[in-house]
Amino acid sequence: MEFILKVIFIFFLISFLGRLFFRYVLPWWLARFIKKRQKEYGDRFGYTEQRVNDEEKIHYKENSTQSKINPNVGEYVDFEEIDDNE
Repeated sequence: MEFILKVIFIFFLISFLGRLFFRYVLPWWLARFIKKRQKEYGDRFGYTEQRVNDEEKIHYKENSTQSKINPNVGEYVDFEEIDDNE
């Protein structure tokens, strides 16, 4: 009889702790993980993030001196469709 009560107690304890984990710990951990990844990608693509009065504002870095596309490389070619059935 004691063994059955121990098993039932352990089952309820594990289910209670599991609910607490999935309700509180997992969402907190996922939010922290996502914010960390957003910050890493933001640093990589060149914008910074500031909080003012609990509002999130994003300020992009100005990099207008360098163009990412070099106009001296390549040329535009206009293609025409050709019907192969002739």
